[in-house]
Amino acid sequence: MAAATASTATRQLPFRVGGKKIFLPNHVVAFVRPKPRQPPNFATFIVPLQFNKLDFRDYLYHVYNVEVNAVRSFINEQAPQRRHNGEGRWYRPRSQKMMMVELVKPFVWPDVPSDLSPWDKSFFDAEKTVREQEWDERTRWTEGHPRSSYELQKMGRHTQPKELYQQAQELLEGKRKWASSATLDEKWIEVEQDVDVVKESKSQEGVDASSETKSQ
Repeated sequence: MAAATASTATRQLPFRVGGKKIFLPNHVVAFVRPKPRQPPNFATFIVPLQFNKLDFRDYLYHVYNVEVNAVRSFINEQAPQRRHNGEGRWYRPRSQKMMMVELVKPFVWPDVPSDLSPWDKSFFDAEKTVREQEWDERTRWTEGHPRSSYELQKMGRHTQPKELYQQAQELLEGKRKWASSATLDEKWIEVEQDVDVVKESKSQEGVDASSETKSQ
């Protein structure tokens, strides 16, 4: 009797479904808002990388009772980025898999509500303001002291390697004097004249040491 009921239920389905059973799903599927010119019978989703087209078709039907005519999938490769706020080692985040389905029944997204007070928008705006203020206070001590070549270029103080090599050669040849534009602490005292330090050669020290040994 149970086998007959199962076979009857299978025949009533609009398509042949898979036999994979998932009791504790841990995957996350996100419904993406369509682009302005996207037809209402197409829907875009962000799905796990291990999903295939048949899995997603059965998922929409069993969970939301949504039938689809076709499924297209593509993978978005994420751009490289740094790990810690623009610093640290470069790495490429995990790729993102997306699927676009052709719906049997079109779905039109609702318009964005003008009044967002039921969703506590004022609270989130205040939290964002406080977070930006904390970030400004944390990075205020670095003003004028860039830490990367991007910040140097942004401040107009980026120097190409060829220019650095040319400046170093001029310093070695005595054609140019080194000068720092950084403001030093009051504890530092500028020396107006260079002090010549006479260094004795190792040979002279050896002669003095041998003469002292003989005298003893």
